Amino acid sequence: MTTATSTASVLAVWLRPLVDYLERTGYDSAAVFRHTGVDVGQVFVPGTRLRLQDAAPLWQHAAQITGKSFIGLEIANDAPPLQADATAIAMMASRNLYEALQRFSRLSHIVCDAVELVLGRDGDVLYLDFVVSPRERHVMAREAMDPALLIPLGLFGKGMIDTAAILELRFDCPHPGQSTVEHLAQIFPIPMQFDCEHYGMRIDWELSLRQNAYWNPALAQICEEQVLRELAALEDSNLVARTRKVLLDQLANGTPQLGGVASLLNITERQLQRKLKQQGTGFGELLDAVRLELALRYLQDSRMHMVDIALSLGFSDQSNFVKAFKRWQGETPGQYRRRSPV
Repeated sequence: MTTATSTASVLAVWLRPLVDYLERTGYDSAAVFRHTGVDVGQVFVPGTRLRLQDAAPLWQHAAQITGKSFIGLEIANDAPPLQADATAIAMMASRNLYEALQRFSRLSHIVCDAVELVLGRDGDVLYLDFVVSPRERHVMAREAMDPALLIPLGLFGKGMIDTAAILELRFDCPHPGQSTVEHLAQIFPIPMQFDCEHYGMRIDWELSLRQNAYWNPALAQICEEQVLRELAALEDSNLVARTRKVLLDQLANGTPQLGGVASLLNITERQLQRKLKQQGTGFGELLDAVRLELALRYLQDSRMHMVDIALSLGFSDQSNFVKAFKRWQGETPGQYRRRSPV
């Protein structure tokens, strides 16, 4: 079974602390980033996004070459540049920690759209869990989850939030050994639990309501509205990729229908048509493009019979496939196969 291609992305500026840490400790950040195909210059360009399948292995590679298995926490002292990000500013200007985390849960997809934040309360404890989308788990390296904890942790140590508020840090990985835990405790003197279901933290409910000395409701609102506008734009730009993915998943079951695809994307048919039009395409055009892309690939494999290709592309029979291919390419699939190197 082929692993689905990830369509998730991460905001490049949130890798800036890693650049600063690598440079400060004597490593060539450009070379480290280049190892996974990332141009380090992208982290300095506002609004730039990186593919998760490139950014996640980057954390893993950085951990390997530095010997810091929890490098996502090691960079804590290099995190101040994140203060220039609208999401971080909205959180830091919130009334209290609870309000900051509520904002973070609403805005978190601007940072990484592969992770859902689950915020809830259990008695005197507020819990925050980072839940990786099942379809992105094959991409998300363990090391790439550690820096997620730094976002709420960044609210501490500046006189904004009482450091006693965090009761526990939780890790979705095996216990790394006592010496590593002791080292991590020097960075964040907070109890840690390993082998948990999700990354996250547990927070004292009462302390989470303590007013932030830097509370600025107008600033927090302005920044949140800016991020929400960016999220709306990101959602629209990602819709083509998400629609393509659904079409790829559904082709084996026959010709995908607009209503069924829209339902899987949790939007109405009219919304899907309108948003695709805004991106310069349409449902039928996208379906044809996906089918043609696969057809050209399958026709390179002499082991695949025409009828098998037709069914794989969602056609009811070989004849309909041949007609569609001739419309797309101006020749039959047989003619294309004969003149193409196999």
